Amino acid sequence: MSHLRLLAALAFSLATAALADEVDGLVAQLKPPARFADHKPQWSVRKTQATFEGMGGPETMPFWFVMDADRHVAIIPTTGFHSGTVYVQDFRPGQAPRELRLPTERWHIDTSVGTELRTNNFIPSASLRAGPEALGDDDKTWDWRVEGDRLTCVRRFKGNAKFNRWAHRTKTEVAVDATNTIVFRVDPQLGYVVEAAYDIWTDQPPKVYEYSSAATSGRYLLWPGQATCFRHAITPVGSKGIIGYACNHGATKKHPKATCREGGFVAFLNDETGWSPTTTLTRGGDANLVICGAHTDLDFVLTWPDKPETRADGLKHNGVVKHRLLALPPELTKHVWDAMEFLHKGESRLMIRFGVVEDFEDQPLELTTRQRGMPWNAEVTDKFARSGKKSITFTGTSGHGDPQINLKPSTRYEVEAWVKVIELPAEKRKGSGAPSAWLSGWTYQWSPHADKPIESFKSNVARPGPEWQKVAFEFTTPKWGPFIQLAFHADNCTVYLDDFQFVEVK
Repeated sequence: MSHLRLLAALAFSLATAALADEVDGLVAQLKPPARFADHKPQWSVRKTQATFEGMGGPETMPFWFVMDADRHVAIIPTTGFHSGTVYVQDFRPGQAPRELRLPTERWHIDTSVGTELRTNNFIPSASLRAGPEALGDDDKTWDWRVEGDRLTCVRRFKGNAKFNRWAHRTKTEVAVDATNTIVFRVDPQLGYVVEAAYDIWTDQPPKVYEYSSAATSGRYLLWPGQATCFRHAITPVGSKGIIGYACNHGATKKHPKATCREGGFVAFLNDETGWSPTTTLTRGGDANLVICGAHTDLDFVLTWPDKPETRADGLKHNGVVKHRLLALPPELTKHVWDAMEFLHKGESRLMIRFGVVEDFEDQPLELTTRQRGMPWNAEVTDKFARSGKKSITFTGTSGHGDPQINLKPSTRYEVEAWVKVIELPAEKRKGSGAPSAWLSGWTYQWSPHADKPIESFKSNVARPGPEWQKVAFEFTTPKWGPFIQLAFHADNCTVYLDDFQFVEVK
C-alpha cells in the first residue's frame, strides 16, 4: 500500500470510529423505528457540470453528484460559490430525488439546494476556470472510494497555500498538512448520515476557526411556500437542555446563549414533515455560534488551544474536529420541539409579509410565530386604516435591513400600497420640496451596501389629501435573478400606509 493510501486509511479509521453525540443519546432514549434497516445503498460518484445564468451570461460550474443507485443523495460544487460544500438533497433513502431541480439563475446562498457540510477546511480551492476542464482535473485533493456499505471521500493537502475565504483568510502563505475525511452511510433509524473528520496541522494556527456552518435551503426565505423549517434548536454550553427560536427574521438575532456544547447539535425543526436537518458537533470542544442575520445560518467557531500539540516539523494541531450531518426523524423532532426553552416569548416586531395582502391587522407579529416577514422601520397605528383597524405610519424614509429579498428569474412583480398623506407643518419640513409619498426599489447582484443599482423603480407620487391613494410599480426580473431593496418615502409629510402587496403578476 502506498504512503498516500496508508494516510487515507488512517484518516478513514479516524472518521469511522464510533461517534457518540447527543443525537445518539436521543435515538437510544426514544427508539425511533428502524425505517431504513433493509436499505442497501448502491453508492457511486460522478463528475458533471451545470450551467446557470449569471449577470454577464451563462456560467458553467463543475459538481460531484453523490448517487445511491439512480437517486441524488448529495451534490458538491467544486469551484465558485461555497466550493467543496456538500449539499445533501434528502436524508431519507427512497426519497432522494431522481431528477435534480437546480436553479436556472445564478447559484448562490439563496438559490443553492440542500443541507450543508464542508469538505475543504485548509484545502486550497480549485481554479475558477469554467468549462469541462474545470471538472476537478486541476484539483487532486479528491479521493473517492466505496468500501462495503459506505462511501468515503478523503481530501488531503500538504504544502503551502494562501487562503482568502469568508471563514479563513491569511496574509501570507501558510504551511498546511490537512486531511478531511467525509463518510456517507445509511443509519437504520436516521437514514443518510454524513460524518466529517477534520485533521488539521499548520504552522500559523488561527485563534478561532469556523469548521462548518449549520444551513439548509429554505430556512429563511420569505415567499409563501418556501419555508422548510419553523424553529432553530440549539444545545448551549453550560446547560444540558435545548433552547430555540422561531425561523422568522425578527427572532433571528444574536443571543447570549448562542453556543453549542461538544456533543450537541443545531437543528432546523420541521414539525410538518417531521424530518429536521441537523448538524452535530461530535468532537472538538465547545463552539461559539455566529448567527447570520441575513441568512440565519449558524457558524460553528471553535477556539484553538493556546499551546497546541506541535510536531517535529513545527506544525501545530487542534486535535481532530468532527461533525455529523443528519436529519432528526419525527420522534426526535417532536421531542426536541417540545423540550426546548422557546426564546422571545412575549416579544413582537413589525415584519411585513410578501406574496399576500399585508393589512397589518395582526401586526406587530409575535416573535414566536412561524410566519415570516421583512422587519421594517415603521410604526403600527390604529389612527387611520383603509381596511380593518390598523395601518403603519412613518415620516422620511421607511425601509428594511436583513434579509436580502431574492427574486425569481424572468418574473413579473408588482409592488403596491394605499397611502393617506398628511402635510407636515412648515417648521417640521426638511427642504422646500412639495409634500409627496411614493414607493421605490432597486435591484443589485450581491450586496445592497456595496453594489450600485442595476435597475431602479419608482411608483406614482401621492400628494396630501383626505382620500386613500394607490401607489404602485411593476417590473420584470432578468433571467439571472437579482435581489431587490425596497423603501417607502414620505417627503415633508406623514404617511399612513395600508394594504401593501409585493406579489408575482400571473
